[in-house]
Amino acid sequence: MCGKGIDLVNIASRFDNMNSRNYFMNQNQINKVSFKSEQEETPKTRRRDIYAEMPIRALGYTNELGEAIRPLSPMLANLSWLPAIGYIGADIADKYKQDEYANQDPSKGRASKQFVTQMLASVFLPTAAVKTGQFLVDKTATFSKSGLSLTNREKISDVVINSMKAGEHKAFLDESGHVNKEAYKESLHNQFDEILKHRRTHKGDSKIAKAINTVTKFFSRKPTEEKVKEYTSAVVDRLIDDRQQLLDGVKPEHFSQKAFNKFSKAAKNVATSEKQSLAFDAVRKLEKGRMFNNRILKSIGGLLALSIMAKPIDKFVEHYVIDKYVGPAIDKVGTYKRHNIDPSQQT
Repeated sequence: MCGKGIDLVNIASRFDNMNSRNYFMNQNQINKVSFKSEQEETPKTRRRDIYAEMPIRALGYTNELGEAIRPLSPMLANLSWLPAIGYIGADIADKYKQDEYANQDPSKGRASKQFVTQMLASVFLPTAAVKTGQFLVDKTATFSKSGLSLTNREKISDVVINSMKAGEHKAFLDESGHVNKEAYKESLHNQFDEILKHRRTHKGDSKIAKAINTVTKFFSRKPTEEKVKEYTSAVVDRLIDDRQQLLDGVKPEHFSQKAFNKFSKAAKNVATSEKQSLAFDAVRKLEKGRMFNNRILKSIGGLLALSIMAKPIDKFVEHYVIDKYVGPAIDKVGTYKRHNIDPSQQT
């Protein structure tokens, strides 16, 4: 009995030593194990988005630059859309193929978000900013002495130039062969009905139309018939007087010496009818130059508006429109599609 008791004590003691040794061995192994997630050990780094950085980002504004210079060159304005469309397409394709960590993971949702982003940040809102800048410059001119916007001044000059080009002024020649300016001006006044027409708000107009009409009234003064006649008279006087002085061999006050010498050389030893045509071309070119200067002012207004609003537009679209509204809506639609859920059944 005693022998057996001693044996049992030794066996129990041996097991205790083994358990203790195994415990410390297991504890050492456990201490060597890291329970940190892989994401915590190697945090992901966002890839560089070259489409959101200058100078690549500037390609998205080429169409707006084109719209700003449209008053100067409509053809260049149309061509300016080509690089912008290429940039927008490349950016959308890039976002479709890769996620923000450069993983090759095609996603229609990301592409859709970027499409909306580009439409707002590179097309609609910047173009609206450019048009607003041009509009403000154009209408601010109504507070000048003429009381007319730059656009209305161009319309009046165009009417007078086209009238003289058609030879309508010849019907008002007096006995000396000079144009009766007062009679000619009176005939032109009947052609400015369109200039005096202004949009009025009607009950059927949309809210947007009413808003535009309100802004127009605030920033501009309605051209009166008196102001239109005054400016028409000034244009006719310039064109008729300068033309007649050229025909008489006298340098007009508005002409540079270089322009006058060029005309004199071209008009030397030519028939009277051809000399009259050359004189008209010379005064028309000078008047077109004045109109061109007005267009430069409008273009500058558009460019200034774009430079001021470009960054605020980007931030507004990215952090407000996309993050708060468009992005969550697209993600929700994607979730419904992945789980075959009918959105109409969701409350």
